[in-house]
Amino acid sequence: MGQSNRNGAPRGDSPSQNGEMAGTERRADAKRNELRILEAAGRLLELAPNAAIAEIAAAAGVSRSTFYRHFGDRAALLAALAERPEDGEPPRPEEAMPPGRLGRRAGVALDAIQVLDAVPPALLPSQLVAEAERIAGVPVALYVVDIDGSQLLHMAGPRRLGTRLSTPLAIGPELDAAGVAELRRSLSPFPGIELFALWLRGRAIGGLVAFGRPREPLTGLARQATAAITLADRYTDVFARAQRRKQPRAAAEIQQSLLPPRISRVSGGEVAGNVLPSYEVAGDWFDVVENEHGVWVALADGLGPSTRAAAASAVALGALRASRRSGASIAETLLVMHQTLAEMPGRGAEMTAMLAQWDPISHELRLANCGHVSPLVLRDGGEVEAVDLGPSRGLGGRSTPKPSECHIRLVSGDRLLLVSDGVVSSAEGGAGLSRAALIAAAQSSQQRSASDTVREVHRAVLAAAPKNGLADDATAVCLACG
Repeated sequence: MGQSNRNGAPRGDSPSQNGEMAGTERRADAKRNELRILEAAGRLLELAPNAAIAEIAAAAGVSRSTFYRHFGDRAALLAALAERPEDGEPPRPEEAMPPGRLGRRAGVALDAIQVLDAVPPALLPSQLVAEAERIAGVPVALYVVDIDGSQLLHMAGPRRLGTRLSTPLAIGPELDAAGVAELRRSLSPFPGIELFALWLRGRAIGGLVAFGRPREPLTGLARQATAAITLADRYTDVFARAQRRKQPRAAAEIQQSLLPPRISRVSGGEVAGNVLPSYEVAGDWFDVVENEHGVWVALADGLGPSTRAAAASAVALGALRASRRSGASIAETLLVMHQTLAEMPGRGAEMTAMLAQWDPISHELRLANCGHVSPLVLRDGGEVEAVDLGPSRGLGGRSTPKPSECHIRLVSGDRLLLVSDGVVSSAEGGAGLSRAALIAAAQSSQQRSASDTVREVHRAVLAAAPKNGLADDATAVCLACG
């Protein structure tokens, strides 16, 4: 047997060798920290170009002193980001591996399409956790955001933090960069916890929580996991079930299925929107899409909270998409929606609607309205314009409406705000914000992003809501030009 020195190490491991090993570990740890900072900065600065160093460090899960050890100042960080190589073509996927061995042996940790082919969608949460634990070398849990944005709900992995966590600053079931940074701060009292957000196109739907310092960052895995979850969600209910802490009304469930991502990154800006409440009522819906000729934003308000109103919303949204995909204008699309609703049997298939189309190249914004609440334009300099499109009838009634239209310019720094009458109506069940209160809420957004504007409006809505809660949907949608 070999002899040992007084420190208990075999004589073959000299102090210099031990020092080299420790130095290698320190260099590897430093490299991981640098990667964390660059990954976090890339995400955060894309959404909030003026984010402070402290916010970037918090998003990376490191201290400010650690940040400055790697990057002397903001200019050094920006230079490092500019020099990062672009992703090349992904390598070919390998054969499926057993639980905890889904990832590739080199390169990106996981391929979303390969995983969807290799794993039954219903088993994906546990497989993702097993893969994360293999890479990190520590226990990992998967959490997703509740549909009303109030809580982070446990889905797979250890329950060391419980089954529910408060989620500050969520926009429906999604978090923006500010929300993720605030969530990290809320987890700071728990020592040894690291959060890796599930990001996709500027929005986070949850996170992987590592209990202990991972030996490798889970940033890349988290991104691929988000894509895999988004794809798998069409094939299983496990993710939708995990996002609901109680059973929604049938009408509200229909409404949830109609809504697009609450935070959407588009060319030249960002669109965010949300409907309150999430488990009851169901008259409102909105839609966002970007095509080759610009960004379309729609907001409609159905009459009443019934299941029939939700069904009428589904029919109207189908008419909107069919017309839009056939190349119709926004005014023509409103008329197609009206004709479709008028063909529905019975009464009550009526709604108001506002459509907007914004060209990020020419900065032209086209608006068409049928009986809906007038929009606001918040200019970069602080001015607010109430866009008066004139009187117009709603959709689905006996008389064919004539959409009122206007064209304005929306340039960098400007925001378009659309709301339903549940936000500004003084009718029973509405929040009843005055126009001045609505403007004050929108202008209170320090970030002036679409998601933060919607967040501030809904904070004001909830503060003004009746004690027994909202009896009418309160919807806000914002287009912020970057």
